[in-house]
Amino acid sequence: MSEKKTILFMRHAKSSWADSAQKDFDRPLNKRGKRDAPAMGRYLKEQGVVPDYIVSSAAQRARETVLLLAYAQGQGENIISWNEDLYYEGADAYLQAVRRAPESALTILVAGHNPSVERVVARLVDKRTNLTFTTANIACFETSAERWKDTGPENCTFKWLVTPNDIE
Repeated sequence: MSEKKTILFMRHAKSSWADSAQKDFDRPLNKRGKRDAPAMGRYLKEQGVVPDYIVSSAAQRARETVLLLAYAQGQGENIISWNEDLYYEGADAYLQAVRRAPESALTILVAGHNPSVERVVARLVDKRTNLTFTTANIACFETSAERWKDTGPENCTFKWLVTPNDIE
C-alpha cells in the first residue's frame, strides 16, 4: 500500500465587486481576499499540508488566491495548472481535475468557485454532513486510491474544513 494521498478543495478568497462593468471572470480579489489567501497558505504550511500540485480555475480571483497561497508557502507558479473548466463546468470538472493529477504528487489542491466546490465536497463527504463553503475555505480529504485516476467517494475520507475565521 502506498502513502495516503491528500486532496484539498478551496473556494477562491473574497473578490471585489467595485467595478460593476467588469466581467465576472476578470474580478480581482478585494482587500480581505488579499489578506485571507496568504493566511490560508501559511496555515496549511504550519499544519504540514503543503500541496505539491495545484489546479485552479483560470478566473482572476482564483488565480490571485492560489498564487498568494503558494507564495506564502515558499512555492512558485511552477506547481500550478490553470483549468478553465473549473470556472465554466460544474462539480464533475473538480473531480476530473483530481483524477488527472500527476502521480508524483502526494498532496493536491483544487481551487475554484461555488456552487461547484460545495457540490464536489458534498459528493465525497457523508451525505448527512452539510458543509457550507464561504470564501477561502479549504476542505481536506485523504484518499486510499492507489492512483489519482481512481479517486472517488468510495475511497475518500473527509478530515477537516477550515475557514479564515478559524485561524485568526
